[in-house]
Amino acid sequence: MVKGYILLRMMDYVAKKRGVDGLNRMVDKANENGILFTKPADIVEDNDYPSGYYMGVINGAIQVLKDESLLKGLGIYLAENANINFRGIAGHYPPRKSVQKMVLYARENFPVFHTGYRTMSEKTYWIRVSKINPTVYPIIEGFFAKMFEIHGGISNVKRETMDSAVKYYLKF
Repeated sequence: MVKGYILLRMMDYVAKKRGVDGLNRMVDKANENGILFTKPADIVEDNDYPSGYYMGVINGAIQVLKDESLLKGLGIYLAENANINFRGIAGHYPPRKSVQKMVLYARENFPVFHTGYRTMSEKTYWIRVSKINPTVYPIIEGFFAKMFEIHGGISNVKRETMDSAVKYYLKF
């Protein structure tokens, strides 16, 4: 299930970059396999929607935006508007809790993809996003790059791209 505000964020970005015509084309692309919604106003922010809605919107956005830099910008836009915060009462969260929060933010914004993490050492972790299509890589790259930038405490990031997954190695 995906929250309506995630769908609306993607639609908002497409409308900003491609205008009303681009938004209408995206809605048409999202509805190719069956009518999901007729206009963005049909989506309620707090409602939960099936994963088919998410896939329809993200595939429509990919087809309308096309340019890799715009797709990366979509990921950045999602991260900027996700209210990402890594500060607790005593300052920055420790590395493990920060990685856990990153995975939660990724699961919220990319609910149809499998996201998880592993501990390699006390200050080294990897985050993996799998079951993805290569056309989605720029969106995920933009989202994680912005999230790592918001955190500010990561000293080294390495990315490994596989057939249907991407893995980030983080060193705090």
